[in-house]
Amino acid sequence: MKKWRFFPLFLILAVLLTAGCGKEDSAQIDREPENKFNTEDEVLEDGTEPPVEQLEVSEPEAPEPEKREIVDGKIRSYFTGEWIDANIGTQRPLAIMLSMTPAALPMSGPSNASVIYECPVEKRITRWMGIFEDWEDLEKIGSVRSCRLYYLQFAQEFDAIYAHFGQAPYALEALNSGEFDVLSGGTKGIEHPVSNMYERISRPGKSWEHTLYAFPDGILEDIEKKGYDREMPEDYTGKFKFAPNGEIEEYVGYPDATFLQPGGTGGKNGFGAVKATFEYNAADRKYYRSSHGNPHIDELTGEQVAVTNVIFQYCDGAVLDSNDYLHFASQSHNNDCLVFTNGKMIEGYWSNPGELGTPARYYENNNQEIVLNNGKTFVCIIWNDYVDDVVIQ
Repeated sequence: MKKWRFFPLFLILAVLLTAGCGKEDSAQIDREPENKFNTEDEVLEDGTEPPVEQLEVSEPEAPEPEKREIVDGKIRSYFTGEWIDANIGTQRPLAIMLSMTPAALPMSGPSNASVIYECPVEKRITRWMGIFEDWEDLEKIGSVRSCRLYYLQFAQEFDAIYAHFGQAPYALEALNSGEFDVLSGGTKGIEHPVSNMYERISRPGKSWEHTLYAFPDGILEDIEKKGYDREMPEDYTGKFKFAPNGEIEEYVGYPDATFLQPGGTGGKNGFGAVKATFEYNAADRKYYRSSHGNPHIDELTGEQVAVTNVIFQYCDGAVLDSNDYLHFASQSHNNDCLVFTNGKMIEGYWSNPGELGTPARYYENNNQEIVLNNGKTFVCIIWNDYVDDVVIQ
């Protein structure tokens, strides 16, 4: 198992250049190389199978389906651990693609997402995917962007209905296969697009590509027309392990980590180009997100996006073609992860060795499952090729 270590400050770069962060001393983490087992052949450019010894990995037992009870019309969310209305918590979530380019911001609706995924895309920027449990009362969600195959695969970990407008060519076969519950916009190559949920609005000063939004009334109509089941399946095992109701997992004795840069200031890992940072506020135990040097604001609330947990999920990846289209393995036996909660850092690994779309779970290096605090979670998919760019303070 790989080991992470903080280097003495005099051995590492100590100046953060991100605009508006107000930080000067930083620590950069490194990891020692280890052979990894990859379950997605398309990520291995030469298709080489790993040596036999790499397959001998001590795996924790697969979790049993979580038993949840409805109490006074409430149920604990699979995705935040919080008590929410049962009619929301028993329904499948909506996974929807959101644009991260400066020209498209501010976003509308990300604060309502229970989980947010951020992954690198071509041109070495990032894109967000929000996992929404409670979305029907929102004014709008967006602006909406296109699909990449790995986002569709990550969405399956939540049994989500997946929404997008446009797609990379590598995702087209899966989107048209009928194997996934998708709400695809009417773009070239899509065989059965939806017709109600996507509309363009006037955004003075914004280009046409940043004017497309999803509207809840239309989403409901399109889900009904598609005939998708809206109920969470009884055999769903969940993805996260949360602290018991009303308790806080403090992780006393674990390393402090209150300022996070998933891509440092590097430009090729995706996160560095969008100047992604998370800053921990001990007063409310939340991590506040900044992008492009400014607080990341939700247009609908006027407030900065903040979450209770942040996960750095390290993935094997590959460049697929000369257009810089990327792909990341959404399955793993023992790729590293770092989990941040309550201002602490927990080192470990993530694993979902079952079928594609099996929810990944997060473990400490002693195989004990990592416990998250109740609240929203932000997952950064970090390319193993650029692990040295990660900065944690």
